[in-house]
Amino acid sequence: MPTVGILGGGQLGLMLAESLDRLGHDVVVLEADADSPCAQRRSNVISGGPGDPTALATFFSRVDIATFDSENTPAPPLAPWAAKLAPSLRVLEITQDRAKEKTFLRDQGFRTVKFELVAPGADVKAAVHRFGLPCIAKSVLGGYDGKGQHRLLTETDVSALPASAPGGWVLEEVLQLESEVSCLVARDARSSVTFPIFENLHAHHILDLTVLPARVAPALQDEARQVADGIARALDLVGLLTVEFFIGTGRDGARRLYVNELAPRVHNSGHVTRQACTVSQFDALARILAGVPVVQPEVHRGAWCMGQLLGEVWLAQGRTGGALDLTAWKDFPDVVDVYVYGKREARAQRKMGHFVVHADTPERAMERAVLFRQRLRAR
Repeated sequence: MPTVGILGGGQLGLMLAESLDRLGHDVVVLEADADSPCAQRRSNVISGGPGDPTALATFFSRVDIATFDSENTPAPPLAPWAAKLAPSLRVLEITQDRAKEKTFLRDQGFRTVKFELVAPGADVKAAVHRFGLPCIAKSVLGGYDGKGQHRLLTETDVSALPASAPGGWVLEEVLQLESEVSCLVARDARSSVTFPIFENLHAHHILDLTVLPARVAPALQDEARQVADGIARALDLVGLLTVEFFIGTGRDGARRLYVNELAPRVHNSGHVTRQACTVSQFDALARILAGVPVVQPEVHRGAWCMGQLLGEVWLAQGRTGGALDLTAWKDFPDVVDVYVYGKREARAQRKMGHFVVHADTPERAMERAVLFRQRLRAR
């Protein structure tokens, strides 16, 4: 059986490794952070990152196939081992560069919001004036959970915009936003399956709640699944792809589904699949990496809500990290899982864990998720 490598030892890598364990495969993780979930819980962890040539060579010498837990994993150092990557190096190169990603989507005929690319060194403020307000300026490279993004509504906002950003800028129109949804596609060399559509609610640019089933018209859900599968095919994907969508009205006054971003990996919005679906996102990717055929995931009965647990919950309990006081859980039998990542240091807006609620309706699941988290913070 192949030995599987994971570039990155965060919580996504940890849950993927657990799925691979169940299939009986050896797993090697490359991670530089001694505080990471994998470093805390896994034995076969090589200390180092993609910028460490020695650690990288050691890692690839020990694995037969490898994946990554972040699209911000630098692509150039991985080129000598491209044949071992799933998804491919090409997919990583496209999805970690917003300019390449937007251009790819446009050239392949997939709808995005109106955008304009601003090359490194070009006058971004002049470009904003041409493009028009309101708009959002995003750095081409790096950035997640709202980092590297600037919402420009007024001339004061434009004046405060940094003159440069890693890789330049992408300017995007601002939608009258109704909702945000995501779709996971699992694809191997033989077949492709799509997960049900997740409805995602954010707070301060960080995913807060994921609801399943999504409270979105069935026709839009069908369209999202078709588009996500089409993107995966256009990328010739082998692995897992998360496609994030906006539903809203653009400058032209039309209400549509728009592709927002791509993530060629397991995704926060997919945590809910560990309880809500017959096959989780982690199990699906593990199957592909292990050479086991993928199967169509189905949703268990009822409604589901994943709630994010950020460092603020630990700080509210007077804790610096590690374990959490879960005494309140006894009053919430509908909370079917709490998963604490084991990070030693709790910081504001740091992802420290998540939980899943099962209820009769999406609204009830969300209501109970919000209340449960409030009770944890009150400890």
